[in-house]
Amino acid sequence: MKNRQYILLTLVAILLIIAGCSTNKKLEVSTPPPPSPLQLAYAYADSGATAFTSEDYLSAIKYFSQARDYYVQAAPTASPTDSIEVNIERIDLNIALSYVNQGNEDASIGFYDDALTAYQNAADIYKSLKPITISPAERDDYLSKLYRNMAITAQNAKQYERALQYYDMVLTYEPGNEEILNIKYHILKDDIKDQARAYQVLKDYAEASQDYTAYLILAAAYKESGDNASAETYYLKAMELGQNPDVYARVADFYRDIKNYTKSNEILSKLIASTTDNASLALAYRVMADNYNKLGSTAKKIEAYENSLKYEDNADIALILADHWNKQKNWDKVITYATKVININPSSAAAYLLRGNAYFMKKNYSAAKADLQRIQNDPTYGKSATEILKKIK
Repeated sequence: MKNRQYILLTLVAILLIIAGCSTNKKLEVSTPPPPSPLQLAYAYADSGATAFTSEDYLSAIKYFSQARDYYVQAAPTASPTDSIEVNIERIDLNIALSYVNQGNEDASIGFYDDALTAYQNAADIYKSLKPITISPAERDDYLSKLYRNMAITAQNAKQYERALQYYDMVLTYEPGNEEILNIKYHILKDDIKDQARAYQVLKDYAEASQDYTAYLILAAAYKESGDNASAETYYLKAMELGQNPDVYARVADFYRDIKNYTKSNEILSKLIASTTDNASLALAYRVMADNYNKLGSTAKKIEAYENSLKYEDNADIALILADHWNKQKNWDKVITYATKVININPSSAAAYLLRGNAYFMKKNYSAAKADLQRIQNDPTYGKSATEILKKIK
């Protein structure tokens, strides 16, 4: 019993001593320091990224903007390794992209004015950038595409004058863009119904820029309206400014369309002299041959077709030539061109007939027989082949 009391007293004494220590000595609780501006910038940037991934673009804009503010606050005391300027640019790009995506959402449900406001906010950010992680060319490409979006959105909202302004902005980044100039012309002509202004806008741009593309579009617009005299004036102006295969091809096509085949061939000769591209040369000679055909000049037509084949194999053209020389009884040329056809299209019964007949006329009976027997059962040329085979002993 005494032992138990002793143990109990001892325990009480220990507790009192511990309690006494607790009472007499204050415990110091350390308070964590507040987060630095840089830490807050990182945190808000992460929140912005999460919101963006969730397609909550308005929240993403809010969080990214707060992150940007904290990066700016952190800048005076930041070290070079913190890359403040780089991070601010990335945040700006994220904000701009969030505005673009929000604008896309607004436009898709017909909230065109809201979409245009969002797009404009993005454009303002892109224009304010002094590129670090992207190149100036990339920034300008973003702006060009953004202004296209804005122009299309304004068109969908039937705000045509506003759309024209946005297309003008595209042209500052893509001077002479044929597609954009055409769109502007048709907005004025078809939507605003002001043909005179449509022409004038193209003329003003062409004269100010001295861009041959603008003159080509202006010429095509006059041609479409039936004013070929004005069209010719502007096609020739385009050709004066842009002496290249594309311009020559368009001007040559214009003269073909108005049935001035001689003038078309004159321009095609310029095209041929201006390029070394085999496909372009082959096409130019084929068109030239067709022009000569319409002019009734068979010899020049054949010469042009033969020139075409120097640059590009073409079974149809080779067959035309084989047939032509068959009528002229020039058997060697028939064999040459019919062989070209067969090399391109081994199933051409017409080519086998022409070549087989040419071999027959040159008394190369074994070669003639080999060609003609291949097509004896052809529904179109089999009968002619059989008749020639009967003459071979």
